[in-house]
Amino acid sequence: MQTAKAALLDCIRNNNLLEGSLLVGQIQDSAFETQSYVDQLEHSIEQARVRADKSKEDPFAVVEAINHVIFKVLGIEGKSEKYKQVIDDPNRYYLHLVLEKQIASPLCMAVIYSIFAEGLGLSYECLALPSYYLMRIHSEGMDFYVDVFDQGKLLSQEEFQKKFRSALHKSRMLSASLFEKVNSTQLISRLVQQLKHIYILRSQAVEALRAVEILTSLFPENPEFTRDRGILYCEMEYFSKAMDDLKHYLEVRPQAEDVHEIKKLTQMLKGYREILN
Repeated sequence: MQTAKAALLDCIRNNNLLEGSLLVGQIQDSAFETQSYVDQLEHSIEQARVRADKSKEDPFAVVEAINHVIFKVLGIEGKSEKYKQVIDDPNRYYLHLVLEKQIASPLCMAVIYSIFAEGLGLSYECLALPSYYLMRIHSEGMDFYVDVFDQGKLLSQEEFQKKFRSALHKSRMLSASLFEKVNSTQLISRLVQQLKHIYILRSQAVEALRAVEILTSLFPENPEFTRDRGILYCEMEYFSKAMDDLKHYLEVRPQAEDVHEIKKLTQMLKGYREILN
């Protein structure tokens, strides 16, 4: 896992979303190899580049080429009846399994689209809204939006505002505070965090711990991830490691809302250690 964390940090330093998002697959399988999937995606990006070549300066044509390759050639599905049954399936957040099984979560679809947009030189931003991800494509005329989860559907500024006023049950125009621009590091960390949540809910402590280990490497200044790791260590009966992480959390976050619960847990761990000794 140490090798995977080092490789992932290297990808983030080099803004390599393609390989970085694939390395997340080592949460499920620590021996997972990325190269064949890197090759597949690079080949697919080249297919889109060839398709858009005659009009490569036209962002609409480039988006059409991306849509063709993602949804027709690779056959990846986003919004569909199938999705309703797999929303909490970890397989929809692993890029390599999305390529194999052809059904993606909104987040993983945003990752795939960002990889293609970057590879084809589009000027874009990935926007995260509640339950949605959109691409904002910059063009010389007027910016437009791509609903990456709905077969790459194009949206004008007006359609964008109408869609999300309705989705958020708002009567006013969207303000910038209602969405967030997410970069490559944030996309990868969101994948890892989603997998962490899923595995915790499924009581799969080993996979959850691998996810938390990655998050503590990405955000060493965030004590909440150290706390989560300590709780998982406790569940796995690594009591000394659990105590170290939880004590660190209490030192850094003495006023946190969960301090009382964490203190109770450390007292319990102290009792275990006394019994064992």
